[in-house]
Amino acid sequence: MIRFMLFVAVLLSAAHALAAVSLSGTRLIFDGRFSEASLQVLNRSDHEVLIQAWLSPADNHEGSPQQSAPDLPFVLTPHLSRLDPKARQALRILYQGQGMPQSAESLMHLYVLEIPRTVAGANQLSIAIRQRINVFFRPPGLTDDPLQTPHRLRWTLANTALRVSNPTSFHAAIQDVRLGDVVAIDYLLLAPGASHEMPVPASIGAVGLSFQALNDYGGLHRYCAQATGDQSNTTEYRQKDC
Repeated sequence: MIRFMLFVAVLLSAAHALAAVSLSGTRLIFDGRFSEASLQVLNRSDHEVLIQAWLSPADNHEGSPQQSAPDLPFVLTPHLSRLDPKARQALRILYQGQGMPQSAESLMHLYVLEIPRTVAGANQLSIAIRQRINVFFRPPGLTDDPLQTPHRLRWTLANTALRVSNPTSFHAAIQDVRLGDVVAIDYLLLAPGASHEMPVPASIGAVGLSFQALNDYGGLHRYCAQATGDQSNTTEYRQKDC
C-alpha cells in the first residue's frame, strides 16, 4: 500500500512538471478601479490542448466549478477554450460593478484545468492537471499602501505561542517564519484584520524573528522583527539575514 501511494505521488509530481499549460503569474491583483483584469495562459507543448477555467470563492475548498458562478459577481471568459501548439490565450475576469466588500481586499481562487489529450492506444494513464492561483480583489478607495503590509504586521511572543496580527486592508502572504533557527510555520496567508498563533518551544526566549513576504508580483523579500513578551515591533527590511 505504501509503495502504491509513493508511486501515485511520483506520477502526480511528474505530471505537474510536464504540464503543457503555464500561467503568466502566480497570483493576480484585480484593481477595483477597473472593470476587468486578465491573465495569460500559454500552451508550451507541440500539440493542441483544451483548457477549462473558473473562479471559486476562497471557502470552496474543493474548488468545484459547480459552486463558483452563483457566489461571485464576476464573469470569466473564455470558460472553455482550445489552444494551438505554442499559442497564448488571455483569460479575462470582468467585474459586474457591485457585490464585493469595499472596506478590505477579498480573496478568490482561479482554477485552470488542462484536459488530457486522448491518443489512440491501449493501457494509457490520463491525468487532468489543475492549477490554482489566488486572485485578490482590491476595491478602490483603500488608503493603505499594500507595499507596507509586511512592515505593519504585529508580532507577539508569549509562553509557547508566536502570534502575528494583520491590521491592514490587504492580505499578507508570508513564509519561512523563524525564531532564530526554529521554523514556526512554512506558509501563511493572513487575511485583513486576522491573527494567527504558531506553537514554538517554551525555551525559545527573546531571539531574532525573520520571515519572507510575497509582493504583488510574486517576488519574495526577507524581513526582520523583534517579538518579546507582549510587545510588537514594526518589521524592518534588511539586505542581510537577521
